[in-house]
Amino acid sequence: MASYFSYFPDIDYVSRTTDRSSSNETIRVKNIFKRPKLRDDFASVATAFSDYMIVGDERPDQTAEAVYGDPRYDWVILTTNNIVNYHEQWPLNSVDFQNYILEKYGSESALENVHHYDTELFMDQRARLVVPEGLRVDSNFDCSYLDDTLQAEISFAGETLNATSTVDNVGTVKDANGDQILSSNVFAVSNYQYEVNENDAKRRIRVLKKDYLDVYLSDMRRIMKYKPSSDYVTKSLKKVFNPRLSGS
Repeated sequence: MASYFSYFPDIDYVSRTTDRSSSNETIRVKNIFKRPKLRDDFASVATAFSDYMIVGDERPDQTAEAVYGDPRYDWVILTTNNIVNYHEQWPLNSVDFQNYILEKYGSESALENVHHYDTELFMDQRARLVVPEGLRVDSNFDCSYLDDTLQAEISFAGETLNATSTVDNVGTVKDANGDQILSSNVFAVSNYQYEVNENDAKRRIRVLKKDYLDVYLSDMRRIMKYKPSSDYVTKSLKKVFNPRLSGS
């Protein structure tokens, strides 16, 4: 099984070193700008993929081992999920996560501060959705609806803003005395819980089923081949423009 970068073609890049022997000296390097893309007919076929949940501190190579029986297919896991920045798009492990949130918020005590307020799920007596879960709102969020069983308008416990009310940047509403106004159908989300939720949201990925792996690898080989052009040398090598030879 070839490694990820072994699929990449080469380019003869103009040498920029100070000890080069001539103006047309080149260095052969991998063309990392030729990035593969999952074919559209694969992406649109739901049966080609399975849902997968990343657990704990699992790394892409461990996911590849679990799915394909070979940890060296970690790049298949990443490319088929369009993950180009591992540190930002893959869930952080426990150590990196702790370091990240402490650096971001400055102290452990700051992690308990309110990040924002979310609504709780609320259904009426006929099990009809009135307020969905997870709407980001101010702490005094209020909502009214008509209960056709009681033939009455039902209101949440929030309070309407007035000229003496204040709202801070996280949505905490306080009255003229500085007391917080908190609706009974709203809950506070701490900085810590917010970051946990954001990290956990990255855990659900799609993995290409093992039956389709050979087709994907074949596509990779085809995509990475050069087509004939003025810079073409072979299917796996091309040269680049050398401004020194043209006097530019």
